[in-house]
Amino acid sequence: MTMETLSPPYLLLATPTLLDPNFVQSVVLVAHHDSEGAMGWIVNRLHARPLRELLDPGHLRGVHVETPLHVGGPVPADSLLAVFHRAIDGVEGAEIAPGLFVSSSAHVLPLLFSRAPGPGLVPGRLVFGYAGWGAGQLEGEMDEGAWLPLPYDEYLVCSPRVDDLWRRSFERFGLDPALLGSGSGLKH
Repeated sequence: MTMETLSPPYLLLATPTLLDPNFVQSVVLVAHHDSEGAMGWIVNRLHARPLRELLDPGHLRGVHVETPLHVGGPVPADSLLAVFHRAIDGVEGAEIAPGLFVSSSAHVLPLLFSRAPGPGLVPGRLVFGYAGWGAGQLEGEMDEGAWLPLPYDEYLVCSPRVDDLWRRSFERFGLDPALLGSGSGLKH
């Protein structure tokens, strides 16, 4: 696939050849991709610190204690970001790809994260950090076999379970990661 055929949002699945510890077995939701680069968020990696340690008590009001915080990627961010798939009236946010919204507003927290994650789709992901690539970098990594681009799938991106999301992503598209090779040592 070339940059011209990739239209965000889409998914990137790390192949077994990608050994960079920031991305091993990661599923990345790509929200922006043009000639200047690409950016998105890892959606299957939980942050080591609980949300209650990172938010002040005022922002935690109305947010369920079990709300997971995700490591969006190795690039640090100034604030937490909510990534969600439906516009929310009265909340400052931006549609950064068709059907994909982001907001750094504290007002979105209780609207998206007031309930414990259940068996259905989660309304969004709360992420800290992001994944980014410079001009041509992601295309080069895909050419080397480090990433497999796949169509956006709300059922994967908004799954309440993330522990086996990488494996389930391959299964959903009928792919076997073992057939993609392993151990070539690609460390991007």
